[in-house]
Amino acid sequence: MPVTDSRPLAQLHRLMRIAIAVLLLLASTTPSIAADAAPDPELEQMRDRLATRLPEVRREDVQRSAAPGLFEVRSGMTFGYVTADGLYVISGEMADLSTGERITEARRDRERLGIAQRLQPDAIVFAPAAPTQWITVFTDVDCHYCRLLHREVPELNKLGIGIRYVFFSKYGSPSQAYDRARVIWCQKDRQASLNVGLLSGVVPTRDASCKDPVRDQYQAAVDLGIHGTPAMILPDGGLFYGYAKAESIVEEIRSRAAAAAPRGDQPPTAP
Repeated sequence: MPVTDSRPLAQLHRLMRIAIAVLLLLASTTPSIAADAAPDPELEQMRDRLATRLPEVRREDVQRSAAPGLFEVRSGMTFGYVTADGLYVISGEMADLSTGERITEARRDRERLGIAQRLQPDAIVFAPAAPTQWITVFTDVDCHYCRLLHREVPELNKLGIGIRYVFFSKYGSPSQAYDRARVIWCQKDRQASLNVGLLSGVVPTRDASCKDPVRDQYQAAVDLGIHGTPAMILPDGGLFYGYAKAESIVEEIRSRAAAAAPRGDQPPTAP
């Protein structure tokens, strides 16, 4: 009986297994990509109509809404809804009467988290070793309530919450608070510098060679509609203003999660 070499057959089987695995992977990911890329002639027609009627609105900020016959239009953190004929705009909050979901506010939450994620690389972080949740805080070293809030950070860290600080001054640029924020960010140890600045108001001499992100952080706050400090973006994207004790902040986070649970919401979570 002749002896045959089984190696080519084994290699063929191996290649077939690899091909099947690749196809399965594509099958699990491609539909969502295809769905995102699928043309929507009706949506494009609406964008064309609104390009002349609402020229300040970008095309990508016109989307289908959760309600049939209405298209969502966004400008910053302001949302409106346009009728299918493109003639009428409704300014207000949309809610689902069957579930109680606050649809417009949920969209704002996602937008806030998207901006918080974009700011993340340049944030000054105070966090425990393994944080379970994150809060992004817009702060100002000349703000009295920002200083009070900063004293709560150690307790928030003990409760598993990490803090990402970014800067915002309601006075914009030029202003003392804006310039002092740039000074802090340009220090070698930004965390220590911000800690001292918030607790004592002492800010070191500026390193003139530093390229800082304070202007971008200021613009992000403007885009979010933030008008004062401290302003916190909570783990689900909710916006919380002012000073509060650590326990109150945690309670706010829990109450928002509890309110979403009966509806079966899957709220976005801060990265």
